[in-house]
Amino acid sequence: MAVTTPTAREIPEVRADLAAWAADHGRDGMANWLHCMLPPAARTSFDDLLPPGITTPQGLAARTAAGLRAAELFYVTSDMTALAHHAAESLTDFEMRPEDLPAPVGMLAFEDPPLRYEAAGNQPIRLVTWGPWLGHLAIDYWSGTREYLDQVNASLAAQPSDQDLAENEAWLRRHFAHVAPGRMANIHPIHGFTYQRTTLIEAGKPDLSDTPEADVALLRLIQATWLLMGQTLATSERVAADRASRRRIQRMDRDYGTEVRLIRLRRARTERDTDPAEQPGTREYQHRWVVRGHWKNQWYPSRGAHKPIWISPYIAGPGDAPLIGGEKVLVLAR
Repeated sequence: MAVTTPTAREIPEVRADLAAWAADHGRDGMANWLHCMLPPAARTSFDDLLPPGITTPQGLAARTAAGLRAAELFYVTSDMTALAHHAAESLTDFEMRPEDLPAPVGMLAFEDPPLRYEAAGNQPIRLVTWGPWLGHLAIDYWSGTREYLDQVNASLAAQPSDQDLAENEAWLRRHFAHVAPGRMANIHPIHGFTYQRTTLIEAGKPDLSDTPEADVALLRLIQATWLLMGQTLATSERVAADRASRRRIQRMDRDYGTEVRLIRLRRARTERDTDPAEQPGTREYQHRWVVRGHWKNQWYPSRGAHKPIWISPYIAGPGDAPLIGGEKVLVLAR
């Protein structure tokens, strides 16, 4: 079944639905859903960092509910996402600071999900939420519930028709033996998104040497997106939810905002008269050449450290000179 990506104007209502689910202490709320659905290791992954008596599912749900209430909302369009995906491939470790985030607490939706999470059955990541938790920056990844159910259905269809039902039942009993009778959560939350995982990032330059490759790829994508959003190549405008959505949101909680920041790629110039690394008038060129997009470590006196900035692809040299190299360059522009 095809998945319909929410529009920017629908994101405030998506946030309100997710927050209501996270705050629900009932059978189908986030805490019990995590308790039922997470594998054993994940159900206890943060227990040693939480106060006594608070389980990982309870801590995650409480933090998600509080974070979503305060989150600033962002919607990244397809062209901006494509650039972030391309730039993430060459992004290396850097000292990430609070000022590098577009907001201290936020939720970001991709118009066109750029990356699939291998550990979750190759499901595309559609939402990212983040905020402070346990002395770290916590980043959460969400995929579409419909895609998750499609994956389950495809797996069931691939099983042999003569598979022993008793074996299936035994596996289910073992898998959900920790769930009290009558407390099994609905497998698909009504808000349409499925929580995948939370990554905790230490302040400064995180050590990712022991981090799974798929998780590093996700983190690089998010870091690249945040960095690009802070450059002049990105434009930002505020759009509001439609009138019907605003009414539904305010019935749920009058304190929720109903605006989202729409992030687009600014239309770029693709030709320059000189090499930007050269001072004007210091050299005369007889040809043009392609300068590929790349990260540059820019020194910022205000932070006393370098920070990566993205240098977009462009064609350097005099406008009427021949182009050498024969290379192609992809320029993403609006």
